[in-house]
Amino acid sequence: MVKQIVIYGTAAFILYLMVYPFLMWHLMEEKGLQLFVIDKTVPKNDYREHLGLFTVLEHNKVRKDKHTKYELMKDYYGYDPEDYKGDTEFEMPDAVDILYVADTYGVYEADLQDNVRGERSPLIYGGLTIFEWNRIMDKKTSDNTLIVEFNSLASPTEVPTRKVVEQNLGIEWSGWIGRYFPDLEDKEVPVWLKKNWEVQTGEQWDLTGRGLVFADETDKVVIIREQDFEGQVDFRWSKEAAGTYEHVKDSAYGYWFDIVIPSEKVTVEANYELNISEQAKKVLAKNGIPLKYPAILLNKDEKTYYFAGDFADVNTSYYTHWRLPAWFYSVNAFFNPMDRFFWEVYVPLMNHIIREQLAEEG
Repeated sequence: MVKQIVIYGTAAFILYLMVYPFLMWHLMEEKGLQLFVIDKTVPKNDYREHLGLFTVLEHNKVRKDKHTKYELMKDYYGYDPEDYKGDTEFEMPDAVDILYVADTYGVYEADLQDNVRGERSPLIYGGLTIFEWNRIMDKKTSDNTLIVEFNSLASPTEVPTRKVVEQNLGIEWSGWIGRYFPDLEDKEVPVWLKKNWEVQTGEQWDLTGRGLVFADETDKVVIIREQDFEGQVDFRWSKEAAGTYEHVKDSAYGYWFDIVIPSEKVTVEANYELNISEQAKKVLAKNGIPLKYPAILLNKDEKTYYFAGDFADVNTSYYTHWRLPAWFYSVNAFFNPMDRFFWEVYVPLMNHIIREQLAEEG
């Protein structure tokens, strides 16, 4: 009898542990926050450039008006891959809590033909316009939060618009973008980059192995080969920021980033770090590539963030209706190493921003 009680009790406890995370989510109170999201880079219906943001919103049970869910396929301004057209009527809510510019790189003709090789083609829709940015700044107040991500400054956004955005955010784009590739033979390396390198060097692209790739707005390409660096691109929090954003961790970063220069009015909350040789540093300096790489830039007084990378870009649709302590994010990262940055940097960062904005709303 005692043995049966122990067996049944253990089974009931295990069942409780299995149900607990989902029960806790369903018992959570819904929270109302008004977001306005811009994503012009939606060539496919995976919505990956803003999928990370909407995953965090649903995980936190954030609603438009405490009851209506945010819909990944509808609640953004930008290109609609189902209707094959982009929004032009720039309608914003009267009051906005978080303004989020996820990506404005746009959609190109080859994208609609499953452009896996990264070939360039005519632009269909994209670029941040001065009209859109002025509307955003009209809605920006001392109480709400503005977040802008890469790529919202580079082409096809026009230079005059970029300059206004830079001035408002307190940053300056150097004209360079960069990325780590675990294999320079991989299909992830875009065709345009290979072709530009071939034109510049007069050689055929036959590069293999790991590489750090830099490209500027004139299509100049600089490559640091694996013998001149160790590891990959590391994301590192500043000491002060690590104490501000709970549960965040340093992480590897595997997507494109842009190299920006901060003004005195912004705080660099995190940096990308490259462990490169002295020879590689000389190559970068010779080509006018900065050796410092801010990753998160915050104007505390204005409550504006610039994320110098594709932070909200994830290619995995996660189940969100669960709640567990923050250490479980690291468990997720262990089983999904490609999305480690998402779980250990982006999720806790956005959790903090959402909490701060909810506190602002009272």
